[in-house]
Amino acid sequence: MDISGKTEVVGLFGYPVRHTASPAFQNAGFCAAGLDWIYLPFEVHPDDLGEAVGGIVALGFRGVNLTIPHKRAVIEYLDELSPEAEVIGAVNTVDVREERLKGYNTDGSGFVRSIREESGVELVGKRIFVMGAGGAGRAVAVQAALDGAGAVFVCDRDEGRSQSLVSAIGGRIRPGVAKLVPFDHALIRDALGGAEIFVDATPLGMKPEDPTSVNVDWLSPDTFVYDLVYNPPETPLLLAAKQRGCRTQNGLGMLLYQGCIAFEIWTGLSAPVEEMRNALHKAVLGKR
Repeated sequence: MDISGKTEVVGLFGYPVRHTASPAFQNAGFCAAGLDWIYLPFEVHPDDLGEAVGGIVALGFRGVNLTIPHKRAVIEYLDELSPEAEVIGAVNTVDVREERLKGYNTDGSGFVRSIREESGVELVGKRIFVMGAGGAGRAVAVQAALDGAGAVFVCDRDEGRSQSLVSAIGGRIRPGVAKLVPFDHALIRDALGGAEIFVDATPLGMKPEDPTSVNVDWLSPDTFVYDLVYNPPETPLLLAAKQRGCRTQNGLGMLLYQGCIAFEIWTGLSAPVEEMRNALHKAVLGKR
């Protein structure tokens, strides 16, 4: 990669960022598209976020991604938010146009493209159950409602968090589409029985000894099961769901497509998905 005075710069703000695979697949995308762009990681302490965001314009960046712990905190420094970022209340992509900063959240749309492109699953009219109402679960639930899901069931151990999400979707997208499921085994089982898509947005599954977030016997064999965890590639939930006859997918596709959508926001070009996918798989799965 040749760096010149014409090279356009984008990057990632997080704390920490040394584990990130984003530079590998974003730079592979720029190379495949023939763009003189570079993507760099920046470890930004939370106390320094305001100064770092101010530097985006001063240094001529075309945009940045945000990861933990900056997705919510960055909003106060932006000029504008996309509709989904407003409802989710978090931003993972900032685009710079004429010195104005616009925030987007591509996590939910990355999930939607992932299941459509890799598993042929469409959300329109479907009943989707999202376990976990944290940042990623919130993004998935909001985007599902925006993209026409028939019902979005939301469950979290912290009922206040799931209630907040249900209220935000009902008040700002479609009344009645989001439904709160209290963290009660009988109620979870009943809601799962009517769900066509189950999304596990909890961190369970990253360790071999982790339990599954729900009893897999409560899933219909016709349910499509998506685990946002991607390392290991097959979590205990996905293994058990597959044995039950369910179609399954891990979260690596969501990571890929949220980055592809950020690429498209910044450049205005279609992302070279296959080249980015290959680079991401090498960066993530090659480390195992």
